[in-house]
Amino acid sequence: MKRAALLLLLLVGCAREDRASLHRRPISPAPASGWARLPLDAESQRQQAGAWIGDAAGRAIPFIEAREGLWESRSLPLENLLTGKDGEGHPTVEFSMRLPEGWQVGERESLKLDLDLEGATPWVAQVKAERQREGGAFIAYDPLSPLHLYDLSPSGSRRSLDLPWDGQRYRLTLLASQGQAPRIRGISVRAEARPEALEAELALDPALISEPGQPRTWRLSLPDEDRIVGLDLVLVPPAAPLRPEIRLSEGQKESRDVYCSDLVWNLPALNSKASRIALAPVQARTLTFTLPEGATPLSARILVRRQTLIFPAEAGQAYALHLGGEAKRAPGSLGALPSIRTLASRAPLSLGVREPDDQGLPRMERTDQRARPWMPWVAGLALLVLGAAALRLFRPEENRKA
Repeated sequence: MKRAALLLLLLVGCAREDRASLHRRPISPAPASGWARLPLDAESQRQQAGAWIGDAAGRAIPFIEAREGLWESRSLPLENLLTGKDGEGHPTVEFSMRLPEGWQVGERESLKLDLDLEGATPWVAQVKAERQREGGAFIAYDPLSPLHLYDLSPSGSRRSLDLPWDGQRYRLTLLASQGQAPRIRGISVRAEARPEALEAELALDPALISEPGQPRTWRLSLPDEDRIVGLDLVLVPPAAPLRPEIRLSEGQKESRDVYCSDLVWNLPALNSKASRIALAPVQARTLTFTLPEGATPLSARILVRRQTLIFPAEAGQAYALHLGGEAKRAPGSLGALPSIRTLASRAPLSLGVREPDDQGLPRMERTDQRARPWMPWVAGLALLVLGAAALRLFRPEENRKA
């Protein structure tokens, strides 16, 4: 009995370091010193919980994740506000913003514009958005999907839009797609840090499969989990504005409904189409959507924007992203970053190929983790020991009866 108990303690209590999973990904050198952003790929994103950035000597470098709500939004007073109609009679508004002390253009990566509109419903208007940089002409945005404002009461309305903040002065023009474009009575602007408002990095085209047993429902599945921020859904025309029901599935968990405020439609006769549906970032593998009776998808793409890490990098220095183990914490906190302009950078750093990591911190396998593979054998051994003990206890009693 004592020997069996000792063996059991040795099997269950033995813990060890797990170094087999340690690896690192070299980071491309920063061309200039300052804030650098590092978009993660799908593999490193899955191991983000234990990730840390180190220099050539293995010292931990402080970093912060770009995420919604990290930097507070702020209202910006407007200057030189002009409203009216352009030379072709389209409603238009032109404005610039008065910046808070110490701020520069692009201090937050996006602008949220709320428009005060007046018009007879229903109406749909495509937005021609332009911005002007210092000393230059107005340059039009060319988004992935056309920008629209609409009021289709009671089906729904949208009177706000998000634009990247990379200009000093802005001009919006409303082009009627349905009904008459509304008059612009006023506008308010907030500077925000909303990574999902940026353009998607990837537009993936998985097979569009009709869901068996569920009418008017289709499924899109990615090869692996990724950070989904939207759906580009093109409907078979003619299709009036409608809101699909969307569900996302994370791993083996049951799918859950996701609210979306965007409407999609496809009306060639009106030269009007909207396909972009923005979603709050969710790590998921499968997306399903249900359309109303009569609506059919022509094509669908999943929009992905992977998580980004921001850290202070010195030009030409070697850094690496360490994965597969425990995170090495850098002193202090970058929670009060003075600027978020790096999120709109056109030159993000990139990750190299996977390599062994002799600077990583291995995870200590817990007792229950170490014991789990051995538990069937331990249980069997315990039963044998108990059975042998029982035989020894009952055998003398049988001999006395004989």
